[in-house]
Amino acid sequence: MPESKQIKQIRIVKREEKRPAAQPAAPQRSAAVAARDVKDVVSGWVSEHRRRSEEFRRNYSTLLGELGLSAPRGARAV
Repeated sequence: MPESKQIKQIRIVKREEKRPAAQPAAPQRSAAVAARDVKDVVSGWVSEHRRRSEEFRRNYSTLLGELGLSAPRGARAV
């Protein structure tokens, strides 16, 4: 076989992980704390989405107004 088409075999050697004999488990967070963290993150995402949507709606409405067009009912600036 030509040199470029020769298949080279690779042998993978895995090492065993060394674990300490008696390592205390990490303290578990309560489900309520974890749920509150998730709620805070999602709340932040929702607030940011609302803010950006409102900003887009205002910009879109302004742009249409400058072009002499009327904005759709849901996009009219207040």
